[in-house]
Parts: sequence; C-alpha cells; structure tokens
Amino acid sequence: MEHIMLGGSAVPDSGAAATGLPRWRQQVQYAIGHTLNDFYSLQPEVRRETPIQFLLERRWPPKGNAFPSLMHYWDVKTAVGDELMRIAPCNHIREIPVMLYEQWHIPVPELAIELAMIFQLVWNSEVSGRCLNIQKFMVSGNEEVITGFLHMANVFCHKAYGEPAETIEIYSLMDGRRHIFDGAGVPLAESLDYVRLLSVFLTQEDSADQKVSVGDRRNEKSEASFGGFGLM
Repeated sequence: MEHIMLGGSAVPDSGAAATGLPRWRQQVQYAIGHTLNDFYSLQPEVRRETPIQFLLERRWPPKGNAFPSLMHYWDVKTAVGDELMRIAPCNHIREIPVMLYEQWHIPVPELAIELAMIFQLVWNSEVSGRCLNIQKFMVSGNEEVITGFLHMANVFCHKAYGEPAETIEIYSLMDGRRHIFDGAGVPLAESLDYVRLLSVFLTQEDSADQKVSVGDRRNEKSEASFGGFGLM
C-alpha cells in the first residue's frame, strides 16, 4: 500500500515503468532500513560507541545512474546522513527495541481482512494503558503515507494489544521533519474507516492488475502477495 501511495502499482516487481518510483529513492530507503537494523541490533552500550554514519557508509548505494546527477547524489547522502547522526545518539539510548524490521499480521474481524505491517523500530511503553512507541523512517515525507501508516498502526495496536500506542513517530530524513502523534488521540473508529477504504482500494487495484495480466502467471496474485488481505 505504501508503494502504491508513493506512485507505484499494485505489482511492485512489474518493472521500472510500472512502479513510478525513482530508483535512487528505492536504493536510499533500502540503505536507511539496513543501517537502522545494523545499528539497533547492537547492545545499547555498543550503540553509544558506534557512529551510525560508519554503518550507513557500508549500505549506501554507489554513485551510479540511479541518481539524476552527482550533485543530487551528494545532497541526498549528506541530508540523510546528517539526520541519522542527529537522531541516533539520543534515540532510546538505553533500550532494546521490541520489534526491529519485523512483519506482523493481525486479523481485523470488523473489516474481514488481515492487516500486515512491517515495523522498522518499536519500543515498549511504560505508560499505563499504552502499548508501544512506534518509529518509522522515510526518505522524504508524503502526507498520504503518513496518514495511512498512522491509521494502520492504530488499528494494529488496538487489535494486537487492546490499547493504543503511546506515540507514533514518522521521520522524514530529507527535510529533517518529525511527525509525532499521540496514539490515544486517534479514534479507533476513524482508523477502521480509513483502513476499510484502503482495503477496498487495494482490492480494486489487485482486480485491475489481474485483468491486465490474464494468462501471465508471473503476474498472477496469490494471498501471499499481500499477506492475505494485508495492506502494508
């Protein structure tokens, strides 16, 4: 669903022309994800002694034709690196994440779907009546993705834990912005309505793709493609 919101298709592997996503953005998001995974896999005391820029350098894409220009390559690398160096040293410095690039599936009986989500960084909450502190890191902000992730995470927390999140934070690294939401400030009914609309949209996209690709088994969908009726 995030891929579609960013201008792609319901068939993420159907080729560059169909995705609508710049290849440099995909490569940078990949580098960010693996850098965060490398960094937060370390014990807290080791993290404090490990500059995250060293880990980012190992994962950063080469200077190739994915970037429009060499200047753009360095601009993106500098902006992303600066933000990660600013955030990492003071981000839950004594804690170990309870979810680190994990995919979770949760049934949502009211919508007759299974919600599938990948969480980058999730921390325990010490606030009574709240379950998690959720963090998501994006190359650059997109209002539709931010809104969609907020509502999906809210539904997930209520269905998996019976409580709202303490906070849902979304970082936009290219422009240095942080969107932070109080989990209890988003009504569950509103999030269910939003996810219902997304599930209808995804089903329509899926049906359209299957009509186009009849007879082409490489593009046929299975439930595994979206984790049952998962959305992200």
